[in-house]
Amino acid sequence: MPDSSSNEISNGSQPVISTVGQENFSREAKKTFTWLWIAQLISNLGTQTSLYGIGLWLFSKTQLLADFALVAVVVQLARIFVLPLLANRMAIWSRRRVMLTANGVGAFCTFTLALLLFRETSTPSLSILLFVQGLAAMAEATLILSFSTLIPTLMIDRNELIRANGLFATTDSLVLTMAPFFGSWLFGLIGLRGVLTIDGCSFFLAMICVLAAPWSSKFVDRSHEAKPWKGVHLVQGLNLVKSLWRTNPLARIALVLSSSVAFAYAATEVLFPAWVAVAYGTEQMAYVLIVAGLGYLLGFFAWQKKIGIYWHRVWFIVLLIQSLILMGAGLQSFADHSLIWFLGVLFFSFGLPIVMSSIQQAWSQLAPEQDLPKVFALRYTFEWSARLLAFMTVSIAVDRVLTPILNWSYLPFWVQSSLGVGDGRVIAVALGGIGWVLALASWSQIKNLGVFNYR
Repeated sequence: MPDSSSNEISNGSQPVISTVGQENFSREAKKTFTWLWIAQLISNLGTQTSLYGIGLWLFSKTQLLADFALVAVVVQLARIFVLPLLANRMAIWSRRRVMLTANGVGAFCTFTLALLLFRETSTPSLSILLFVQGLAAMAEATLILSFSTLIPTLMIDRNELIRANGLFATTDSLVLTMAPFFGSWLFGLIGLRGVLTIDGCSFFLAMICVLAAPWSSKFVDRSHEAKPWKGVHLVQGLNLVKSLWRTNPLARIALVLSSSVAFAYAATEVLFPAWVAVAYGTEQMAYVLIVAGLGYLLGFFAWQKKIGIYWHRVWFIVLLIQSLILMGAGLQSFADHSLIWFLGVLFFSFGLPIVMSSIQQAWSQLAPEQDLPKVFALRYTFEWSARLLAFMTVSIAVDRVLTPILNWSYLPFWVQSSLGVGDGRVIAVALGGIGWVLALASWSQIKNLGVFNYR
């Protein structure tokens, strides 16, 4: 990256449109966003659902939990791997063609998986299955990067951008949260054949939505902007991170908090269902889903109606409340009171769409249109790496670190009484530790938040 990169990356800019054509462009852009949002929701839900369906299928065949986890690890690595390939070219590619191609690749991968898995002669090797699933994950990453960086260009009005970012981030995180439950339920109900059929249909429906969107020529024909391919420049990516970190307090906030939130939420996805199942029984999971869904919807509507306008002020408050709720999970006194326990679930879920939408809004303001793919590629590299780290370390931390410590006979009585004993307490203490990670990350950015608000 040239030294001038710090001048190229600013606090964000919107495309300049004449007053005469602004209203028509805005109306057309809203329709385009709506169609593309539907396409993204359908394809993302199908991909994530089949991911867990295939993982469960492998587990049923081998009875090895490592095979189940291996699918998730390969998917995360594939998504991270493809980002540098896309970052330097996304800004000059036709977004319409990119989305159609990515959905086509996803449909091809699903069709290939179906052919491999339903052959009666032999079972395909695990390496082939993982390769095809990794290719589908690359197509999904392409769709996410393409759509997320297109939103700030489509929505030229500030309030419309806030609502659009909220809608994108909310549905994206909702899919990640609900896909494990949805995939597991569908696998048990209709089997892997049905799961793959739904996934294949989702890609074709997404392609129809992309074709139906009223694309402006601004996003379709970009051949005049094409430049020679110069390969993947990881050094330029590192220089871009340094430039953002040095010159922009909002960039420092976004880099630290988006990675920390990704790690904390991924760890919670693993730990919380396990805690409920072990400590309270699977029958309580239904009540948890109802309360969490209600909180999520309330948070989403709060963002859309009012909170989104003040996102830079509310963001940190919500994160600190969530961290306190997770810390409380590690204390026996809160776990023994059902009302407090369910209120914690409600308020934590309420904050999810607000935090995720704020992260999307912050990254949208970091750079002008032509630099957004590079910036967002860095964002997803950090976030997906953090999620991968959480998936790989949480179970090890619980089994190899916290369990021996809490079972230590010389542990002081006051520590033992506050943390509690019994089924699920080790997992609950791990959730409390995640709360501390989230709190410390938030507090580390208080100074940068003051500089950003002052600007």
